[in-house]
Amino acid sequence: MYEYVSKAEYKPYKAEADEIVRKVQKIMKGKYDTTFQPKLIGSANRHLVTKIKNGNRGYDFDYNLILQKSDLWEDPKKLKGQFMRAFSEAIKGTSYDPPEDSTSSITIKVVDKKHSKIIRSCDFAIIYYLDDEDTDEGYKYIKNWKNNHYSFEERRLSQNADYKLEEILDYEQGWNMIRDEYIKLKNSNRDCNKKSFVLYLESIHNVYNHIQQENEESQPTAINLLRYW
Repeated sequence: MYEYVSKAEYKPYKAEADEIVRKVQKIMKGKYDTTFQPKLIGSANRHLVTKIKNGNRGYDFDYNLILQKSDLWEDPKKLKGQFMRAFSEAIKGTSYDPPEDSTSSITIKVVDKKHSKIIRSCDFAIIYYLDDEDTDEGYKYIKNWKNNHYSFEERRLSQNADYKLEEILDYEQGWNMIRDEYIKLKNSNRDCNKKSFVLYLESIHNVYNHIQQENEESQPTAINLLRYW
């Protein structure tokens, strides 16, 4: 079963991850003339960090690395290779193992090898927006197809998640409803490839739809309104 990690526990390690990203920014700009803006996404950005109670996978942070300038828009394989080398250099002196070239991100982990346990991990997706990032147009991310082929693949943005979140937070218990729904989804999820930030977005949609349904059911129908006259 999943449980929430206290901010006091994960805060220093988030700060460490942020420092690694800053080093990667410096390396990418200096060596490859490539710039990007990092963004912590999903549940961790809202302080909803979870881990399995007495489990062996720890907790994770998800970042989008939003490309701003690069000469390799048409060569995602080479671009990701540069990021891999930058992360390898940036994590020197930390407890992180060498970066892994995952399907949709670069992953770094702190592993307790003696007990075969992942203490914490970070996923970094390399992306660029199809339009302004405040729109619903979506973005493209570098995908590793595991056959020495890389490409930029499109991913649509969530359905008005920010707007729905603002609506939910207008309710006194809105944030607690999201917390409860998110931990419920984490515990019921059976798709090992589904990222935490996806479950977080699903929790927003579920809570929003629940509130909308309750509002509709609490409003008098046309027939009931006629009875008032």
